[in-house]
This record gives sequence, structure tokens and C-alpha cells, in this order.
Amino acid sequence: MAQWIPARIRQWTLDQILRYPRPLWLLASANLVLFTARGMVLPFLVIFFGQVVGLGEGLVGAGLAVAATCGVAFTLLLAGTIDHFGPRPVLIATVAGLGLAYIAFPWGTTPERFLGLMVLFGLFGNLYWPASDALATSFLPPARAGEVFALLRVANATGIGAGGLIGGVLVSGGGLPEYRQLYLLSGGLVFLAAGLILVLVRSSGRAARAKREDAPALLGWREVMRDRWFILSQVILFILVTAFTQIQVSVPPYLRESAGVEERVIGGLFAVNTLIVVVAQVPVARSLSGRRYGLTFALAGVIWGLSYALFALSPWLSELAFLAMIVYTLAELLFMPASGAIIVELAPEGLRGRYLAFSSVVWGLSWGSSSWAAGLVLESSRPILLWPGLIALLLIGAAISLLLDRRPKLQPADAPAEEPVAVGQE
Repeated sequence: MAQWIPARIRQWTLDQILRYPRPLWLLASANLVLFTARGMVLPFLVIFFGQVVGLGEGLVGAGLAVAATCGVAFTLLLAGTIDHFGPRPVLIATVAGLGLAYIAFPWGTTPERFLGLMVLFGLFGNLYWPASDALATSFLPPARAGEVFALLRVANATGIGAGGLIGGVLVSGGGLPEYRQLYLLSGGLVFLAAGLILVLVRSSGRAARAKREDAPALLGWREVMRDRWFILSQVILFILVTAFTQIQVSVPPYLRESAGVEERVIGGLFAVNTLIVVVAQVPVARSLSGRRYGLTFALAGVIWGLSYALFALSPWLSELAFLAMIVYTLAELLFMPASGAIIVELAPEGLRGRYLAFSSVVWGLSWGSSSWAAGLVLESSRPILLWPGLIALLLIGAAISLLLDRRPKLQPADAPAEEPVAVGQE
């Protein structure tokens, strides 16, 4: 079969594969499995608990806020373990914890059980991100962090899209039994992802050195809080993450309830998102390398605002939902690699776990607070009012983002431009 592929294409494909170390490809493969499971769950979370179980969007939004709050506390408490023990063991534990939460979701049919499950979901969901990002970015120099996040984003988006299609087919028009099968299957896939990381993915030499160098001389959280450019970036992140949140939290129930869109079509929307990300994310991330972060974030905020204006109009013309998803994805291509790359650029290597953990806390707070607020609006008599408020917030975030470009250009002092990667046992 290979002989039918032109030599130039074969060589280009090989070059792309060899551009990244083997452990990073293995981690991306584990992420593909994990995010297939997440894609089966997250787009239908509010639909299941709010509409199928009947708890209401308001309570579900409050539950997501509880998850975020617990995740914040858990992440702040244990973030130092990433720097001290290394990211790999923390990552394995958090992925396994997510598997337990997914399997238990079908039994969250009362407010008390639901809120308890949200606590479990928040505990493990928030700590996953800094552990995963710290491990992934240890395989390449900080200057290539944007490419690392882009590669993982392709794996994640592929999984989300595939999972969204699978989940939409499994539960479309169904009830509690169909959703129970969905959550059991997704939980099994999460445990498979944890096993792949345990067996196949090893820590890099850079991660091991950072772990050994962790000591009281590093000022820890006080040093993080003194970094004013980092704090500014996280204020911007808090605002813009509201857009990333609503695509999973608010758009699916809004389309189902207000526009009459079926679950299988909603799954198809996420497949459109996946296709664009898979094709374009890595090239876009490479082209953004060295560009101004402030302008990148500002463009993402404006484009996201346009996408949500189109979603708001979809009850009158349902085809607008597909156009809205395409526009949304264009902003996502800009935002996702830049949101991680700026943290790696600003963070000293010995404190990278704490920097990434703080950013995970910001994601969790934004996710939780915006989910709670969105749930209240969606349950009101005029759910369409959610979108003008969100658009106004995104425009404010875009304006603030431009302040980032006033910072002096920082060159990481802890890694050469092309340091070879040594992969060893932990």
C-alpha cells in the first residue's frame, strides 16, 4: 500500500512523526482514548442531569460550580506534588479518579448524589490538567511548548469529536438506561487511558531534573503570585474560558430545548469541530510561535463573540449552528496553544507544576462560575439573554488582552533552543 503513496508525502509524514519524541506520541495516544470518553460525557452532561433526570439546568450549573470549587481547593493543596514527585504518578492517579466518577454518574439521580459526584469530578478533573501539561512539556524545550499543546489538542479534539458522535448515537431519543450504558463505557475507556500511561509513557530527563531540583529555596506560591505578567494572563484566561465552557455546557441544551436539535446532530457539530482541529491546529500553532499573545487572545475573543451570536440565532435558522461551530473553532485554534504556551514561557522549570496548577485553578473557577450563571439563565423564561451577556464579556476580555503585548519579550533561561530529549525511567 505504501508504494502507492508519493515519496514526497511519505517523507513529509515521516518528518512530522520524527519531529516529536516517542513518549509524547504515546501520551497523545492515551489522551485520544481519554478524550473519546470525555467526548461521550461532557456534551450531554447538562442534558442528562438537567433534562433526562429532571434536576434542572439551574441545579446542574450549581453542581458544576461545586465541582470547580472543590477542584480549586484540591489543586492548590496538591499542586506541589507535581513539582516534588513528578507529573506522571499524579497524572495516572487523576485519570483513574475520573474513571470512577464517570462510572458513578448514572446513579446521581438525586440532588445529594449529584452534588457528591460533582465533588469527585472536580477533585480529579482539575488536577489532571497541570499534571498532563507538565509531563507533556517536559519532552521538548519551552520554546516549542505551543507545538506540544497543539499536538495534544489534536488528540484531544479527535477524541471529543469521536466521543460526541458515539455518545449522540447511543443516547439519541433514549432515557436513563441508554445514558447508563454510555457512562459505563466511557468509564472503561478512561481506565484504559490510565493503563496506557502507566505501561507506556515514561518521564523525560528534564522532568526528572526539575523534580530533583525542587527545594525550599524555590519560593513556591509566593513566587508565582509575584509574577504580574502571569497574573494578567490568567485574568484574561478567566474571561475567555467562559467561551470555551459554554460550547459544552450551554450550547447543547440550548440547541435541544430552543432550536429542537437532536442529540445526534449535536454530536455531529462536535465532529465538525474535531475535523477542523485535526487538520489545522498544529500548522496554526507553528505559525503563532513567537507572535504576540495579546493580539492572539484578542482575536480569539472577538471571533468567539461572533460564533455565539450565530448560536443565539439558531432557533430561527437551525443551519446557523453549523456555521457557528466553524467560527467557534477558528477562535479555538488561536486560543488553545497560546493559552498553554505563555505559561510555559513565563514559568521557571522548577515551578512549572505550580504555574500550570494555578492556571488549572483559573480554568476551574471560570468553568464553575460561568456554568452556574449560564444554568440560571437557561432555566429562565428568556434563555436567549445568555448570549448578549457572554458576547459583551468576551469583548471586554479581548480589549484587556492587548495589554499583554506591552510586556518585554522574555527568553527562558532554563533550556536551550534545541536541547536533546533524554527519556528514562522514573
